[in-house]
Amino acid sequence: MTRKNKEQPAMSNNTSSNTNDKPQKRLIIITGDKGGVGKSTFARAIFQLYINKHLPCVAYEADLRNPQIERYFQKDYRPIIRYIDIFHRGGADDLLINLDESDCPITLLDLPAQSGGFFESYVKELAFFEVLKTEINCRVTMVSVISRVLDSINVLEKLRELCKDQVDYTVVKNLFHGEEEKFERYNDSSLRQNMLAEGLIELVMPDLFYKSYDFLDRHALTFNEGQTHKETNIVIKSRIKSWLAEFEAQIKPAFNLLGFDIQPDDCYYPAVVEKSKELRENEEKEKAKNQDANLPSQDIAA
Repeated sequence: MTRKNKEQPAMSNNTSSNTNDKPQKRLIIITGDKGGVGKSTFARAIFQLYINKHLPCVAYEADLRNPQIERYFQKDYRPIIRYIDIFHRGGADDLLINLDESDCPITLLDLPAQSGGFFESYVKELAFFEVLKTEINCRVTMVSVISRVLDSINVLEKLRELCKDQVDYTVVKNLFHGEEEKFERYNDSSLRQNMLAEGLIELVMPDLFYKSYDFLDRHALTFNEGQTHKETNIVIKSRIKSWLAEFEAQIKPAFNLLGFDIQPDDCYYPAVVEKSKELRENEEKEKAKNQDANLPSQDIAA
């Protein structure tokens, strides 16, 4: 794993020069623009760590066709899972509004595949990064999850052309696609050398054995739930637990860029879970009420 050299300058000049006294926030955008590179797995894992470490976060679903954060976390964390439509003009406006109005220090956005062009239009139309910096005091981390194909480099290059030095960059090699040294196209690219010279932090995401991964997928479980589910065996439990610990260890070089340097709040997630429970109970009552109202009336014998 490549770590940022302490002698290297910071890549981003996205420092706090805001014109207000709002506390600094962090927006983490998970991207890659290619389906299957592992963006949503990374987003699910980092969201799980925020929960485990009591670090307040609001997560945005932008993949409305395959909303994985919603699928795995909605049951207990619905109030902090929100939705934006990045593919239509105005569909993502609530992201900027909520970032401005919310006190939550971490916002997580999982961009769907093939959304790069739409995201670029959104950024340019709103001067997105400048507004975040000067009006909201929010720093941005672009997490680019890559595979071994050439398109991953091309997408990363376009991302850098769009964001320039307005954001912090992290590249994640997903070891599902092969060992770290097998990412030859990226490793040998001039783009990588230039970004490293500017302070890029590289990470790796460990490969979770497919049987454990499929178990989580089949039952729509979080990484925590996968260790306690009634059908979990000792092997699946051990693999998931070890994978999550290894994931945490591998992302430590970018902890400050990913929001892990904020103050924990032990009350945040219990309150979210309680609110989710209340919402489910209200929905069940409403559903039962509607079912009773639709029951056919019984003829009463005279």
